[in-house]
Amino acid sequence: MKKLLLIGSLSILAATLAYSYDITHPNLRDAHAAAGQAIQHVHEAQAANKGVEFGGHAEKAIEHLQQAQAELIEADRYNNAHRK
Repeated sequence: MKKLLLIGSLSILAATLAYSYDITHPNLRDAHAAAGQAIQHVHEAQAANKGVEFGGHAEKAIEHLQQAQAELIEADRYNNAHRK
């Protein structure tokens, strides 16, 4: 349970850091939000299973979703820098 709490706290921190950048492209912003909702659903599934972490696959999915969020931010930054 402590591990789940720590991971949840780290996810919130990562989300806070990710949100310090405002994505301007509406589709990228929506995709970023959808990934955030997916992360929340995985956390809720873990909590509903009383801390069972699905063999580590749920945490791996969260990591990939957070990585996707970071890539969406970089895509938006690139778009803003190269927009004509």
